[in-house]
Amino acid sequence: MLKDELIIRDILEGAKRLFSHHGLKKTTMEDIAEAAGKGKSTLYYYFPSKNEIFEAVVDDEMKSHIQKVRKAINSATTAKEKLKAFLGTNLSSIIGYHNLSKIVREEIFDGMKKLHELKQRYDQTQVDMMKEIIIGGVQSGEFRELSPEMIEKCSFASIAAFRGLSFPLSVSLCDFKSEEYFDVLVDILVDGIGNRIARSR
Repeated sequence: MLKDELIIRDILEGAKRLFSHHGLKKTTMEDIAEAAGKGKSTLYYYFPSKNEIFEAVVDDEMKSHIQKVRKAINSATTAKEKLKAFLGTNLSSIIGYHNLSKIVREEIFDGMKKLHELKQRYDQTQVDMMKEIIIGGVQSGEFRELSPEMIEKCSFASIAAFRGLSFPLSVSLCDFKSEEYFDVLVDILVDGIGNRIARSR
């Protein structure tokens, strides 16, 4: 890793800890410099503002998350296992990034255009990965033949449903545990698009 990359990594790691604990508004450039073990001049050399550091932290976390999900999907063999790997990895990341993701949602409503663009890109990547899983299931015969339009709609609807389980309704069960409902959702999805011939073997 190059020197610049190491410095940026230190800055982002220090900033991430601060943002997760104190939020964007209460964190200062001085705080970030101290947490990263760098001088303020070094900070300003790489990032002109606190907002740009925040955006870089969010972008870095999203890329890291996508890599983990991709790795989990690639290690599974069947389409159904890939769906479960997709959900499990997403859930563990949501739990791990709970404080930061909460701040991101709040800051988006404060009109940070760059964050909104990052979230759109992240959401599209999630839908695209779901499409890959469904197309793979169709090609392997695990899922029935689906039109491109149905694959698109099914992918979007699945991500929306999974997202809803990650951030459950306020009227949900008092002992609600998302992971217990992911398997149910996968079963419903596979029963809906699954190949009846493959299931009867």
